[in-house]
Amino acid sequence: MAKVLITGGRGLIGSQLTKCMQSNGHEVVHLSRNPTGDEEVPTFHWDPMNSNMDVNALDGIHTIIHLAGAPIMDDKWSEDRKRIILDSRIKSADLLHHECIRNNVRLKHFISASAIGWYPLILSENVYDESSPPGNGFLADVCKQWETSADQFKDVASHVAKVRIGLVLTKSDGALSQIARPIRFYLGAGLGTGTQFMSWIHLTDVSRVFCHIMENDLNGIYNAVGPEATSNQEFMQTIADIIDRPILLPNIPEFIIKIMFGQAAEIVLRGVPLSSTKIEATGFQFDYPTLTSALFNIYWKANLSSATD
Repeated sequence: MAKVLITGGRGLIGSQLTKCMQSNGHEVVHLSRNPTGDEEVPTFHWDPMNSNMDVNALDGIHTIIHLAGAPIMDDKWSEDRKRIILDSRIKSADLLHHECIRNNVRLKHFISASAIGWYPLILSENVYDESSPPGNGFLADVCKQWETSADQFKDVASHVAKVRIGLVLTKSDGALSQIARPIRFYLGAGLGTGTQFMSWIHLTDVSRVFCHIMENDLNGIYNAVGPEATSNQEFMQTIADIIDRPILLPNIPEFIIKIMFGQAAEIVLRGVPLSSTKIEATGFQFDYPTLTSALFNIYWKANLSSATD
């Protein structure tokens, strides 16, 4: 059994990852900027922006899984927002590393979240893998610095891994609920050309990727994306099919999406197919390898289970 410290443990992935770790017999503690004392797992205070942290969080820690970071799509990318997005990732990693050095903490594993924003935001059918060079622009720059901040842990951890996470699919929270809402009201449509690829992964599988990396002592970079490449048009149509709604409207023009999202519009208008071969080659098997299987689980499995009880 390992003792695991998770930053961002109350977030979408962190909450599911905590359950995954506990079900596998591991002990979990969290770092939080606003602990209440009512948490289900031991939670310690930290304030990365001001370089403050309760170092008791590091007692007996086997692995740190660093998920903390300001959401990418919550606001338009003003210069202030860009700084928050970057600093929330880099300063928090720097603080963890500093406290490990200062307190002579040796880790078995440091695992950092990253994002598929590493890859070029272009329209292409060429499949990209973990060895592909980064793209250009703000998001790629964030990912480069994010991953560099993880590499510094090589002097305090036996293993360092970085996980480039795709669009996480879950019903209760996250982007899928926003994407599906207009489809439910017969207002669904493709975005821009609809040919851009969307790299997705079921919430259960992304948490299992982190568990798998830790439990198998893996190093390096891994894409956390489903093995089925899906264009935006196919993605929207599959949601519509699963929830039994037609796609009636023409694609939403790019200029409207750019008005809505500003610079961040490139995230939804551009995208390349990504490979999951590297993580699969380590023995990882997806519970939800196709978009249809992932969406069926999200929208119908719970309903079917309750109907047969």
